[in-house]
Amino acid sequence: MANTIQFKRRQAGNAGAPAALKSGEVAHNEVDDTLYIGKGDDGSGNATAIVPLAGVGGFVARVGSQTIGGAKTFSLVPKSSQDASSSTDLVRKSQFDAGLAGKAAATHAHAISEVSGLQATLDGKAADGHGHGIADVTGLQAALNVKAPLTSPALTGTPTAPTATGGTNTTQLATTAFVQTALAGFSAGDMLKSAYDADNDGKVDAAEVADSVPWAGVTGKPSTFAPAAHSHAISQVTGLQAAIDGKAGLASPAFTGTPSAPTATSGTNTTQIASTAFVQAAIGALIDAAPGALNTLNELAAALGDDPNFATTVTNGLAGKLTATANLADLPNKGTARSNLGLGSLATQAANAVAITGGSITGISLDGGTF
Repeated sequence: MANTIQFKRRQAGNAGAPAALKSGEVAHNEVDDTLYIGKGDDGSGNATAIVPLAGVGGFVARVGSQTIGGAKTFSLVPKSSQDASSSTDLVRKSQFDAGLAGKAAATHAHAISEVSGLQATLDGKAADGHGHGIADVTGLQAALNVKAPLTSPALTGTPTAPTATGGTNTTQLATTAFVQTALAGFSAGDMLKSAYDADNDGKVDAAEVADSVPWAGVTGKPSTFAPAAHSHAISQVTGLQAAIDGKAGLASPAFTGTPSAPTATSGTNTTQIASTAFVQAAIGALIDAAPGALNTLNELAAALGDDPNFATTVTNGLAGKLTATANLADLPNKGTARSNLGLGSLATQAANAVAITGGSITGISLDGGTF
């Protein structure tokens, strides 16, 4: 396996050089695609400056497309051998002059024939002075249809009109108010309401006298009546005995068919009748969504190996196991354990003080980390 050396790097975040580098240390920022190097030495191995070394993020590429930011000053005016084609391309003067050559002056006039479609549009317009039929006005005929004609109008709904002055006798419309006023001033003789309904209750006074008839004047009545307080035997009430026979007694009733009762609230422990729904809910709460293979006592016992001392058995089994939170610190013989795993003295050295003597190492990866 080949050895690998990785530069210090930044894959995302801010563009620019790292805050610090060792003298001669190299770092690559993938954000601006620039390779930086630590320059100079402050006497402690730290670089005194960090400068860009390579990469399209810090230098202008000779070929290919590239975005250049900031203001640039050229000692010679750059030339282009191609015409601009996109909104961000530089435009050559010759290309700009050629584009202006075919344009009209800022101030100019046009004849009607020079404006596309203008004559056809004007031909479709009406003259200033013109007329219209009813059909030419949108909605006019429908509006006229709901209006009343002057000759013999057939009014609907509740038409109203101004009330004529009392005594008017012309072709003017008479309102209900005009008629009532005329009737009030008309002498009705003994037909007036005040003469026959003095108490103004809507009933002729003579008819009110007929409302009160003496008992002796009532004909066809029974000769005898039952007293207000009386009783009946069950047999005297039609169908009562059959209705009673179809009812259950309060004491030890023997129901038939499919009797039903309100389902008690879960957890109720009284003499209230338990419905099948109450029983199924109690069983469901006991099982509490246990899987099908563990929803009976026999299945639970089998899962525990039919061991009545299952808790003790498990506790004794766990007593010989390592503690997870000890992180192997409770191994009885750590040296034997390392030997069994094929680990030599390298496994006991600190990460920042590894000493390798003799032999060779292949397939290593030197990683400068990130910044």
